Amino acid sequence: MSALPLFAKVDSVQVCHSCNVIQRDSDLSTLATKWKSGTLKVLQLGDSHVQIGHFSTEIKRLLQVKQSGIQFPYSLAKSVDGRIFKSKAVGRWEGTSILQPSTGWNIGLAGYAVSTRDSAAQIQFVLKDSLANLNRIRILATADSCSMEPNLGPSFKLSRRVTSGKFTFWDFESAEELRQFSLSLQKSSASQDVFTLHGLEIFSDQKGIEYLDLGVAGAQFTHLKSRGNLVLNHIEILKPDLIICSFGTNEAYNANWKSESYRQALQTFMQEVKAKSPETVFLFTSPPDTRSQKRIPKYQQEVVQALAEIPAPFYDLNQVMGGFGSSEEWVKNGCFLKDQLHLTREGYQLQAKLFVLALFKSWGDLPAFESLQNQVNQHTVSIGIPK
Repeated sequence: MSALPLFAKVDSVQVCHSCNVIQRDSDLSTLATKWKSGTLKVLQLGDSHVQIGHFSTEIKRLLQVKQSGIQFPYSLAKSVDGRIFKSKAVGRWEGTSILQPSTGWNIGLAGYAVSTRDSAAQIQFVLKDSLANLNRIRILATADSCSMEPNLGPSFKLSRRVTSGKFTFWDFESAEELRQFSLSLQKSSASQDVFTLHGLEIFSDQKGIEYLDLGVAGAQFTHLKSRGNLVLNHIEILKPDLIICSFGTNEAYNANWKSESYRQALQTFMQEVKAKSPETVFLFTSPPDTRSQKRIPKYQQEVVQALAEIPAPFYDLNQVMGGFGSSEEWVKNGCFLKDQLHLTREGYQLQAKLFVLALFKSWGDLPAFESLQNQVNQHTVSIGIPK
């Protein structure tokens, strides 16, 4: 594993190293072979902590994930644009997310959707990294008798199309490496008058782990469960080895949150996914300790407890940070933004390193664990959990 950079601002943050384990990890440990062979496929779902990208980007770097992932033109749905592409729309597009009432909308794993009835509409995508190129793209969209179909222009040829329910993906390949492309629409019948995009996935010819990270700012798990009507269809196609569920922050501030209904929704979702993808392993992570605009999250401890009671592997990030109230120490060390809800890049990177340490421990990868542990030890002080 390559040498890890020093943290830019973090200095001796207090964490509970003895707590930094994945509980009930027997199912997770079965994925060790896939991790070591580079064939692991991971899907992480969550809220703004995931959408911002610093946490999952650092995880992907540490796990040496190949360049791939699902992207979305977030700006068309009135959110922050993605980390990989700049996007610009031509024509009339309407966007939504799982935070909005979903009547009439189909929404998949990205948690966002954009739709048009304008056959001349386009979306132009340009890679933000001036040194990056691509030649394989998957378009994720709704497909039925009324749906127009995607076209990426003469440089790309359609190589495959796969459908699950109303969810379809189209794989396009180009003979040359490109930095930009335009998504346009085509009809094969007069009845096709709408197109709804759920994202696009870029592929690399490199061998290695796949890691798809999809978050929605402000989301609670129940938003995904109740409004993402194409989520299960998408999972059936992906068949991920591991799903990491990283929700809980917004639940903790929700005055109407109910513990029992939350646990039931999570367990029902697990059962529904297992029916589509029986080999998939779930890993739930607790929300970090936060103080949004100095507000104390009313149900933070109850949310952590509810997640701890789900019969699946569980990573208690809250406890690793030091438990309820520990964010104050993290704030002092430059790990949080002024809102005290979202972390700095360095704060997210430290959390990611701690999380990957717990993964390495579960997978029994001692060399990788020791290399990363030595780096983390330089910037943390081990503490016990306050009673």
